[in-house]
Amino acid sequence: MTDLFVDALLRQLTADGGLSRVREVSHGPLTDPTSHRPKGASLSLETCVGVLHWRGRVHLLKYDLSGTGGCPYCLAGFTTWQQVSGFVPEEHDVTEGGRAAGQGGDPFWELLSSSLRALVLRLAGALMDEEHPPGTLLVLDTVTCATQRRTVPPRTACPRCDTEETTTRVRFDSPPETLVKAEGELRGPRKPAPSLATDYVGPQSLFREPLIDVDSPAANAQLTIPLLNGERELTAGRSRSFGRSRVTAILEGLERYAGFHHRASSGKIRASLRQLGDLAIDPRDLGHHSKEQYDLEGFPFAPLGDEEEVDWVEVSPPGADAPCRYLPENVLYWARRGTRYKSFFADTSNGFALGQTPEEAALHAALEVVERDAFMLTWYRRLLLPEIVLGRQDRDLADLVDRIEVFTGFRVRLFWAAVDTGIPVVIALAARDADSGPCRFLSAGASLFPAAAAESALVELAGLVAAMCVDFEDRTERAHAMSLDFDQVRGLDDHSLVAALPSSRGWFDFLTRADRPIVRMAELLKENPGHATVRADLDYVAERIGGAGASVYFADVTTRELRWRDLVCVRAITPGLLPITFGHPFRRMEGLPRLYADALPHRSLLQPGESPRDVPPHPFA
Repeated sequence: MTDLFVDALLRQLTADGGLSRVREVSHGPLTDPTSHRPKGASLSLETCVGVLHWRGRVHLLKYDLSGTGGCPYCLAGFTTWQQVSGFVPEEHDVTEGGRAAGQGGDPFWELLSSSLRALVLRLAGALMDEEHPPGTLLVLDTVTCATQRRTVPPRTACPRCDTEETTTRVRFDSPPETLVKAEGELRGPRKPAPSLATDYVGPQSLFREPLIDVDSPAANAQLTIPLLNGERELTAGRSRSFGRSRVTAILEGLERYAGFHHRASSGKIRASLRQLGDLAIDPRDLGHHSKEQYDLEGFPFAPLGDEEEVDWVEVSPPGADAPCRYLPENVLYWARRGTRYKSFFADTSNGFALGQTPEEAALHAALEVVERDAFMLTWYRRLLLPEIVLGRQDRDLADLVDRIEVFTGFRVRLFWAAVDTGIPVVIALAARDADSGPCRFLSAGASLFPAAAAESALVELAGLVAAMCVDFEDRTERAHAMSLDFDQVRGLDDHSLVAALPSSRGWFDFLTRADRPIVRMAELLKENPGHATVRADLDYVAERIGGAGASVYFADVTTRELRWRDLVCVRAITPGLLPITFGHPFRRMEGLPRLYADALPHRSLLQPGESPRDVPPHPFA
């Protein structure tokens, strides 16, 4: 930036008494800003202003260095990450005051007209109003002169402003008034910030605008998370309304984001499994691959040796008096972190959940794990589940079933999949009989309210059928190839794709046998434990998991971006329950006595001599 423009900007940000109103000014290219501290600026000042340019636009940012909102380096990180696939902004070695000023002129400002430069100065001054909190961003298009107002979250691992100490230990000490449940819900009285739907969406934030699927029988919204390798991770929100689905998609995206980006800076130890002894959660107790899998050439995972030293992080039990234990750090984060160590096994985002309190997030994290466990037990053990019959009082669910059937042409059926935990889980089946095209899909839902579990399964089923049917014919050749060689089933969609083939219909016969039990939804509605608080629900779920011979621990994986809007992200770790993986060659079926135990409330239809290992790929997606 030219010296004249810097001087004019500093004058604009100077009070009548000649004292600067800002601690520092950042200016220049967005990806390589220069910081300038005005003469006489007091260190007690917190407010800073950035005037930066990127691709023909001027970005004016109000920020402080306390992490209340994003700083220029946060802005550069989000903007380049969103708009340039695979681009990672250079993380300069910055200190207090940033990069030094006086590195030559900036031709961008010299090319602007005098009226545009004057407009930039006025906007910079306007940012100083108290109504604009730190993180407020004004984006000026230098061609149209249009201005947009946005917000910039603080960014995890920002080299300038991320100084937080983070731990994975969960503190279950929320004020009692925040844990009182709203009627008919499993959440406390606090609701997400009204600005949630906009704070995290946009070219200077985490996500692009969610896409709305108008062809689905249920409201469906999707968004993608850009990854550092240039790929994008898909998340979806499904419900009865597009507004709710949009918010759900954003919340799902934030869960995935936490799994990708959370870093524990304290509470870590480096040790071996043998050194930690009973303090360690042995990753083998979470389900692992067989020796034959590990021995395969090119297999991307490796077991943890008893003497191998790795980093461990704290995980917390739900009970107040129980001690924390330790989990290998690379087990907690399902996304590959690019370390020199191989992951111990394939994993997914199963067990991540958001909440307004740690108790709320932990409850929903545990319910998700219970749902996937019940689904996998049902599939691999061929459990004969009771079919749910809806009555007159179940009009809302019946209407949703009718809508899905009319939209898709599939018949929809519901099955009661609560296993030995006793926690309500419902599996939904969409079926049609034809010689071509997709024929079968499955989904699941869990809640402490049976009707809510059924609704969750149905909206997931609606979105799945709509998404898979769009281009099923174009992928039929691949589906047939996978049906002949299950090792080709590698990705999430592959599971639903191969299971939907007409030739795969027999895989689902165990669910629809003529001798299946029948249960009425009205009978199941009596199952709700009726607790008044989220804390009581969490204790109940943990007790039920323990009663099934498993255990549950929780890790806080909240990032700065989530804490910015008072959100908490927790992951549930459940030794003993079945994990879910995608990619048939990456099944984890060892170290899980539950997979082969007899103590289940539903009859297994596996034939004599048949093992869960012989069952075709699961159809969950």
